[in-house]
Amino acid sequence: MKFSRFLYQKLTTLSVLVGVFLASTTMSSHAQGLPPGQDKSGGPRYRPGELLIQFKKDITDAQLADLFQRGGLRLRKHIQTAAMKGNGQLGITLTDTPLPVEETIQMLRNHPAIEFVQPNWVYTHQAVSDDPFYTDGSLWGMYGDATSPANQYGSQAGEPWAAGYTGSRDVYIGVIDEGIQFAHPDLEANIWTNPGEIPGNGIDDDGNGYVDDVHGWNALNDNGDIYDPANDDHGTHVAGTIGAVGQNGLGVAGVNWNVTIISGKFLGPNGGTTADAIQAIDYMTDLKIKKGVNIVALNASWGGGGFDPALLDAIARAAQQQILFVAAAGNGNYFGVGYNTDNSPFYPSCYNTTTAAGYDSVISVAAIDKNGAKAGFSNYGANTVDLGAPGVAVWSTVPIGSYASYSGTSMATPHVTGAIALYASSHPAASALDIKNAILDSARATPTSSLSGKTVTGGRLNLSNIIAPPPPAPLAPGGLTATASSSSQIDLAWTDNSDNETGFKIERSNDGSNFIQIATVGANILSYSNTGLSSSTAYYYRVRAYNAGGNSEFSNTASVTTFTPPSPPPAPNGLTAAAVSASQINLTWTDNSNNEDGFRIERKKGSGGIWSQITTVGAGVTAYSNTGLSRRATYYYRVRAYNSGGNSNYSNQASAKTL
Repeated sequence: MKFSRFLYQKLTTLSVLVGVFLASTTMSSHAQGLPPGQDKSGGPRYRPGELLIQFKKDITDAQLADLFQRGGLRLRKHIQTAAMKGNGQLGITLTDTPLPVEETIQMLRNHPAIEFVQPNWVYTHQAVSDDPFYTDGSLWGMYGDATSPANQYGSQAGEPWAAGYTGSRDVYIGVIDEGIQFAHPDLEANIWTNPGEIPGNGIDDDGNGYVDDVHGWNALNDNGDIYDPANDDHGTHVAGTIGAVGQNGLGVAGVNWNVTIISGKFLGPNGGTTADAIQAIDYMTDLKIKKGVNIVALNASWGGGGFDPALLDAIARAAQQQILFVAAAGNGNYFGVGYNTDNSPFYPSCYNTTTAAGYDSVISVAAIDKNGAKAGFSNYGANTVDLGAPGVAVWSTVPIGSYASYSGTSMATPHVTGAIALYASSHPAASALDIKNAILDSARATPTSSLSGKTVTGGRLNLSNIIAPPPPAPLAPGGLTATASSSSQIDLAWTDNSDNETGFKIERSNDGSNFIQIATVGANILSYSNTGLSSSTAYYYRVRAYNAGGNSEFSNTASVTTFTPPSPPPAPNGLTAAAVSASQINLTWTDNSNNEDGFRIERKKGSGGIWSQITTVGAGVTAYSNTGLSRRATYYYRVRAYNSGGNSNYSNQASAKTL
């Protein structure tokens, strides 16, 4: 079932009817002694009276009505971004319920219409204000061993700057946070302006599904107004660390003097919710899918919700588009003391996208001070926090056109996000995993005693270790051969002529001229099987090696035609069925073919049962013992042969009754 306008209207109607029915029969979580938006343990906050639901694709009208009536649900909003549609997902439905959130989740979580149901978690930024008048040594987080002034515990950004690596506006970063003062004198040149959008005309000029998204998107209010001067200091501060303009004689400099920053606003004065975070993240993913915007990372200097499958899905959708997710490790407990997130996970920094995306796109960042000590407020975890970065007394941009010093894992995180952008600018062919590995390897090469045993790498961000000229592109592979192994499979093999490839890209054509990439394989892998092909069809292939320095030339082109499939085999006959016990029936049949790949055996229980395949056996096999059956039950059987050309007709039917 698709979420059409008709279904949206149906949900709305159900909401009104059920809301009237339950209005006088329920009580709030507050009335039961549970503070609104807080669980019984005093844990992460969520919006009271709000649920996020993902429905199953085969939901029926009856199930939908039952679900809404049980929970007293009222439709607030249905969210289906282009990124969700591209993944074949129905989207997320935000509903109101008059029942306590935890009680409603327990009641609905096993409902047959639901994939999952969860609270609408509330997230807050992970920063605290510091002395706003402190000016001496304000940019220690950018210093390095060889800079002047020097600080070995800074990000070492000054060293690649001195070598001429200052970033590129062809690299894009999404700031998922509060909004950004896009006209700040130290940011304006590095803020994205949508080239296809005419500001303020109320029209989606570029057809990307977002009206007037000139500098980004405000998921909090569903519009393109990304800046509120009264509240957007945190987002502006984060943006400045990533990419305040350098060498302009003003204020501060970001890790990148040149970069393009896009705002995904979802935090307001009272934080932001799961529903809004999803839309902000998917906005960035949509831009990369629809417009080819080279977004390499999202900065997430916030956290605080419980485990949130809807948010994890959004992060995974971005990961599938080669977008890293850099997250604050968190600023500790209620008393501001950092804790071990291996034992008590902090989200979203503890998420892992490997299952959905094939690699983990999340980088979790702890905060250190200018002496290399882990900040007392910073969370840590030998398995869940990746590295440390400057996060105490960090100066950056704030509204209106000003500067301030903040502390927090919020401030450490954009140092790492900025490092990702700087690396991507000098390694344009690097994959998201290549970039993450480079960042973490830089930390492993910079061991820090305060982080030993408390982060995955045991070290801190070190840009001097990663910003170097990319390696030369690898040499082209050779000796490509293509061999048809069936009517639907071709096997490729080639020779590796390089010792520095990251992997190989495999391309295919139906005419020898117009090639498309169909797969990649890792370094030193010299074969690939292309399956699911059409029979009796010629295919052309070529392969090239790649690494962070670029692509090699192509190999030679190899072509081959898939086999013509054989005719389906003739049907077996003479099927017999004999019960030998209370739980076993033995079958035998006659093989009338010399070209089958095997036999499919089907069964039904009782004369009115439904046929289903229970097993297959190989070519030439003419007997099978069916075990695990019910006592004194009659079973019916039929058999057919098969090969790559198709299935034979069925044999005769045979039946037997267990003892």
